[in-house]
Amino acid sequence: MHRSIYLAIILMVGAATQSFAGPEVTVGWEERLRYEYKKDFDLNASAKDNGGLFFHRLRLNAKAVFGDAAEIFIEGLDAQTGGHGIKATANQTDDFDLHQAYLNILNVAGSDIDVKLGRQEFKYGKGRLIGAPSWSNRIRAFDAGVAHYDHNGFYGDILFGQDVKYDDDKFNTSRNEEMLTGTYFGHQKDKAALLAEGYFLSFIDIKGANDIHRHTVGARLQTKVPGGALVDVEMPFQFGETGTTTAGTKTIRAYAFHADVSKNFEKCPWKPKLAVSYDEASGDKDPNDSVNNTFVPLYQSTHESYGLMDLFRWQNIRNPEVSLTFSPTEKLKVTPQADFFWLQSKFDNWYSSSGGNTRTKTSGERGYYVGSEVSLRAAYDVNKNIKLESGYAHFFPGGYVKDSGADDEADWFYTQVVAKY
Repeated sequence: MHRSIYLAIILMVGAATQSFAGPEVTVGWEERLRYEYKKDFDLNASAKDNGGLFFHRLRLNAKAVFGDAAEIFIEGLDAQTGGHGIKATANQTDDFDLHQAYLNILNVAGSDIDVKLGRQEFKYGKGRLIGAPSWSNRIRAFDAGVAHYDHNGFYGDILFGQDVKYDDDKFNTSRNEEMLTGTYFGHQKDKAALLAEGYFLSFIDIKGANDIHRHTVGARLQTKVPGGALVDVEMPFQFGETGTTTAGTKTIRAYAFHADVSKNFEKCPWKPKLAVSYDEASGDKDPNDSVNNTFVPLYQSTHESYGLMDLFRWQNIRNPEVSLTFSPTEKLKVTPQADFFWLQSKFDNWYSSSGGNTRTKTSGERGYYVGSEVSLRAAYDVNKNIKLESGYAHFFPGGYVKDSGADDEADWFYTQVVAKY
């Protein structure tokens, strides 16, 4: 979709303002400033690549609500970066541009179906497959259409979307060759009841050099168990094919698994919350055969999962994690956390949070254990509008790192302030 689509949306907006009662209009903005210090992120202490990064992001939005009939939302986003000692992160910069602009028609003809058209964020489940991660300066959005049903605890979406590609010098647009379609549905009677979700998603990217038809089917369950603990389990499976008829195609057969158990101890001092989780995603067993076993987490959320340093993602991984969150005051939350990382297949790559190849070891000794990360973060709510956050993380390399190149330890520190009105 391109600018012509948004001209059509503007015309629909104009028609809506004439058809519905006068709207209730609200405006808002969010300003975020963050500083990061990175040390030996390439695990090579001899390289001169240590330094600080500065991130700035501004979001401006307006929302018009036409009673129970419709709502219109428009949001712009400006993202800027800087560096001290190291280069700024170029792929996190974008001069002020359109982030969201959609018309949401509510309860169409009394059917309990809402129809949302335009540029919008997608957020499903816990974001392990589709999310709009806000940690990065750039936030993912789709040029999309969604039909949403919600009645008596049953809900479901039929969706079509094209990922918006950032272009610092031009208007951000999506590509017709790349699309996400499918359905996401579930049921939860109330917030304390069993949550059950299912989905079928199709990712298609017709690049020409390496066409991809990747289908993901899966389910998620969340429920409380005796003792008051909350259990969350998700199991997706992927199939399809990748490649071209001229270069040869590969069949896709991949899987992933997530399970976590968390429990709040409300009667204890500082109200601690203990959480233990395990994530696994398949890697390719043999790069020379006709089957691709690498699980790809589509448009995943980043940073909140698989360690704070963003060295991993839900792809060729085994990751046990344990964390403890406690609140010394009502406004302060502190979370120490430990993650341990193995490759699911030592014949596949070590993938970063963005999907890039951090390390590739194709011959010689190859272990599965990549390393561990320990972290500590603190969040403080100054008031309902201003939030402060800081954190530190350290990575200890394992056998796989030692077998594949430089194996020095890495450090990371950040501090940020967010003002939202």
